[in-house]
Amino acid sequence: MRIHRRDIQERVFAVMGLDKAEAEEKFGFLLEAFMFGAPPHGGIAFGWDRTTALLAGMDSIREVIAFPKTGGGVDPLTDAPAPITAQQRKESGIDAQPKRVQQA
Repeated sequence: MRIHRRDIQERVFAVMGLDKAEAEEKFGFLLEAFMFGAPPHGGIAFGWDRTTALLAGMDSIREVIAFPKTGGGVDPLTDAPAPITAQQRKESGIDAQPKRVQQA
C-alpha cells in the first residue's frame, strides 16, 4: 500500500534525514493534502488515460489527463522535479564517475 497518512509520511522524511522545516519546504503540498485525507490504495491501474486518448483520436495522453506533466517532464502544479542537494546526489550515486580503463 502507498502512504496515505501524514504522520507516516513525516516519519519517512525523518528517516531520510529531512527535518520538519525542509520536509515542509520541499513537500508541503503533499503533507497539506494528507490533512484532508487520502484513500488507502495499491496503485493498480487499467490504463484509462491511454484508452481514452485512443478513443478520442489524440496523439498524446497529455491531451486527456487532467493534470499532465509538460513535454519536458515538469509538473506545473508542484514544480517537480525539484533540485537536489550535493549530499543527495552523493547518496544516490548520480554523480558517480566510471573508472577509466587504460588502453594497452
